[in-house]
Amino acid sequence: MYIGIASRINIKKCKKQRTYLNNEIFIFDFSKKLINYNLAFELQNFLHQSKIMLQHENSLNAFELDKFKNFKNKLEKYDFCFILQHPPCYTLGSSANPKDILLNEANYYIEDLGNIYKNSYLYTIQNFINKYKNIKDEIDKSENYDEKKNYFQSFEKYINDQNKIPIYRINRGGKATFHGPGQLVLYFIFNLKNYPSNYAERYINLDKENYNNSDKKYATHNNNDYPSITEINPNPSVHVEHLFDLHKTIMNFQKVGMDIMNKFSIKTHIKDDSIGVFYNEKKLISIGLKIRKYISMHGMSLNFNVNKNFLKYLLSCGMDHSNYISLQEIDKIIKKRNIGKSQIAIHNSLLNELTANCIQSLKKNFNAKVKITNNIEDIFA
Repeated sequence: MYIGIASRINIKKCKKQRTYLNNEIFIFDFSKKLINYNLAFELQNFLHQSKIMLQHENSLNAFELDKFKNFKNKLEKYDFCFILQHPPCYTLGSSANPKDILLNEANYYIEDLGNIYKNSYLYTIQNFINKYKNIKDEIDKSENYDEKKNYFQSFEKYINDQNKIPIYRINRGGKATFHGPGQLVLYFIFNLKNYPSNYAERYINLDKENYNNSDKKYATHNNNDYPSITEINPNPSVHVEHLFDLHKTIMNFQKVGMDIMNKFSIKTHIKDDSIGVFYNEKKLISIGLKIRKYISMHGMSLNFNVNKNFLKYLLSCGMDHSNYISLQEIDKIIKKRNIGKSQIAIHNSLLNELTANCIQSLKKNFNAKVKITNNIEDIFA
């Protein structure tokens, strides 16, 4: 887990009613597309940096922002989620060890994506908007997922022919990971401070002599600016602080994963010593985020029909490939236990159902409205 800042927000209780921000999530449903990792990273990194930049609007050239008024309005109104798959690829987080890659060194090269768009954000917006129609064409031309295709066979033939593949070093925490067909990926570009469920309450007795009401420790904000889940405090001597809580935030994403699986009647759990969602002792959903100035990027990956042979070439998140499981494998286990009765239909409708469950779980767990599209041009419409 990579955190750019770790500041805390102090909000006093003052209202009787519960107050929620009217959060809306713009979901790009490319779930049936195998989108090149480079392109997906560029899309989410662009939106991530743009949201951060919007927080410091006064330092920008107002004329340039006016040119992109529609885009700016979208940034202010929505958070963003991409739902997609990738062609087979491997990524390295900030704590990845080169020994995690088990491919022959002659078969790969490292491509560093971690610092893309680090500087000159305004130029980035101009450059991106100038080429977004080409990006739409690239998405449209991306291969459609085919459940019957043996992607691993094609991959192995490619590297056996002495071809080199890129392994992407990226700006999230964690170790090495695999992305590929049969794995649904959700990328979240969220302003996390806007979601009440990401806050924890802290009660302080004002009568105690050791209470220090200092602005140096906590930055106080007006309740109109930040979410407040409050009721009238019956005890005026008790001070209540609403603090952004990273652990609750990660837990909320894990809850999304568990809720998705619950819709398939699959019971999953989390672990105290590992981030992700597990079926029995095997990882089904991986979660990895970068958070900077409360804006997230990267997200979660759900294995629904992934070929585990791909995992033989790396220690994924420091774990052996046998420690992972997919919906397809779970279905076989359930079918065996129930003497031929299948819990999940592993065919094209599964991907549709899985995508729908992801969207519903996001709405539920983040108490947000959603807008769904499969057209990247809608960012600027």
